[in-house]
Amino acid sequence: MSRRWMILAILALVPAVAFAGEKKQDEPKLDPPTKVPFRLSDTHHTIVRVKINGKGPFNFVVDTGCPVMLVSEPVGKKLGIEKGWATLDSLEIEGGLEMKKLKARIETPFQIEGMNGMGLPGVELHGLMGYTVLAKYKMEFDYTQKQMLWTPLKSDPLEPQPLGAGAKGAQGGMDMMVALVKIMTLFSGSGPVPPPQPRGFFGFELSGKDNMVHVTRVLGKSPADEAGLKKGDRIVSVEGTEVRSVNDVIAQADKLAAGKTLTIVVQRNTENHDIKITAGDGL
Repeated sequence: MSRRWMILAILALVPAVAFAGEKKQDEPKLDPPTKVPFRLSDTHHTIVRVKINGKGPFNFVVDTGCPVMLVSEPVGKKLGIEKGWATLDSLEIEGGLEMKKLKARIETPFQIEGMNGMGLPGVELHGLMGYTVLAKYKMEFDYTQKQMLWTPLKSDPLEPQPLGAGAKGAQGGMDMMVALVKIMTLFSGSGPVPPPQPRGFFGFELSGKDNMVHVTRVLGKSPADEAGLKKGDRIVSVEGTEVRSVNDVIAQADKLAAGKTLTIVVQRNTENHDIKITAGDGL
């Protein structure tokens, strides 16, 4: 090989060596997936519970067709926020997710006003959780369970855009729909839905396999922790009924408001233990 070609061959290798030795920039670490409990309303809407600015819990419909976070005006009044665009200091979603400084619209959607007025959902609804929240996560639904899996994404969604010149007409159309739903409510003879009775907070997570249910997590200082429930415990029965799936436990827990007691039997190190968990308030 001539000297000229040898030099070119060496120069060709230099960039490859430099890049090979260069330390790759660490990718941003993301929070792990979170299990978010949900319930189906009588109208088959997916509902999650949230706290806004530390107040709640409130019931929100997970609505992939809604462009923003819509908060009903009665909730806005409780929060001390007037109708219109607002920035929420914090949004806590049951299961452990929290978002800060979230832009939202304080305005009662006609769907929510109509369903509440006719008592259709089975619980009082407080708003719609739309794109600006949902687009931050990859969401996995499994309607055989009562928990969704929310995985944070790297990119943030685009900011909501002004409605533009058609806003006035759109608002007029919404007002007409609200009036129509009110008239339908009047003719149906349905009264407003009674005040909701939020289910209590217990503070543990479960997983099920081969007809057995185990405790996978117990939140510190939660009612479950204080009652003595431990990670790894196998749930044998709840309220005297044999447990074969996670839903068996959730179905019983969903019936209990704060202050009520959930009685379970767990197997720990081949021994059974009776545990009574008094439900707490909040998420």
